[in-house]
Amino acid sequence: MKKIAAAIAMSTIAASATAGGLEEPQMEAPIIVEAAASSSAPSAEVVMMLAFLTVFGAAASH
Repeated sequence: MKKIAAAIAMSTIAASATAGGLEEPQMEAPIIVEAAASSSAPSAEVVMMLAFLTVFGAAASH
């Protein structure tokens, strides 16, 4: 009788030790990075191109 009681006690302990695996896994939210919106001011490339065209146009007209 003691062996049966010990076997029941051990099986109960073993069953409760593995019961933690039944919990729903926690999922981490993905990290979303948004690109910053460009400003409405003209970029340096556009300004340099317009300056070049102005100088080139002035030189070509003379």
